[in-house]
Amino acid sequence: MDNILLALAGTSFFKYAAYLYMSKRSYQCVGTVSELYLYPVKSCKGLKVNSLRCTRLGVEYDGMFDRHWVFATEDGQWITQRQEPRMALISISLHGDEIHFDAPGMSTLKLPKDPKKEQCKVKKVQVKMDIIDSLDCGSEAAAWISKYLGRKMCLHYSPSDMEKRDAVNAQKLWSHDAKPGDLFAFSDYCAYMMLSQSGLDELNNRLAEPVTCLNFRSNIIVKGCPPYDEDYWDVIKIRNAKFRNIDACTRCMLTTVDPFKGEMSKDEEPLKTLKTYRAFEPYPPSKPLFGIHLANDVEDVIHVGDPIYAIRK
Repeated sequence: MDNILLALAGTSFFKYAAYLYMSKRSYQCVGTVSELYLYPVKSCKGLKVNSLRCTRLGVEYDGMFDRHWVFATEDGQWITQRQEPRMALISISLHGDEIHFDAPGMSTLKLPKDPKKEQCKVKKVQVKMDIIDSLDCGSEAAAWISKYLGRKMCLHYSPSDMEKRDAVNAQKLWSHDAKPGDLFAFSDYCAYMMLSQSGLDELNNRLAEPVTCLNFRSNIIVKGCPPYDEDYWDVIKIRNAKFRNIDACTRCMLTTVDPFKGEMSKDEEPLKTLKTYRAFEPYPPSKPLFGIHLANDVEDVIHVGDPIYAIRK
């Protein structure tokens, strides 16, 4: 009799353990989309929108993909706010078939949204350790950015059908979960970034001068979850769009650029404060975590106000 009771107890334990595991591996509502951003040009101002089409190459809005344009030196080295913080003041707007660039003291630069290969030179551009083909957007764009920044520069564009970088090839000092085919153009690491509003609020409680989500340039802002809860999401679903959490988002000096002044913070905030409580192994102490990197597996259009579901790690 005792053996039977032990067997029944053991069976119940394993069933309960299995139930807990399956509960953990099922979708749970974790929050709501509060804000959506598209950054067409690397290190320039973004566009706050009400909906985005989520694709394998990143978010798309009105024919524009996220970070498929980049400014570079004449020899093809990409340039960001890390080197030129005034790039934060370059505004981007969409007008029919055109993309417009505006900056303080500059006339408007107007270019086609989708420059054609037959009208542009194909040139190499180096982004971190990757060198890929892109379209040189011509002398007018080069003269505009060169005048604004006071150095010889040019503008590159990556059409959706041109060579892309693959997140699986990222050279990091820690492991990450990108898979072959997680493609993107000129972002630092992958096609998507997500962060929680509560995490930003928690950070601002520690800062003398609060910052906004614009310092972190994420595409999807989440409300309704605990601070940094996104760290523990494995698979994420918004409508039918499905994403994988492929790595935490390590932060650098770019976060210290004031998006409204185009200047780096002299006290290195908010990065300095993030290092005091968001630095975790195996990541270097100089690279605190804030938000997550995503790769898209199923495409769909998402909207502000959509519920977000996640399977936890």
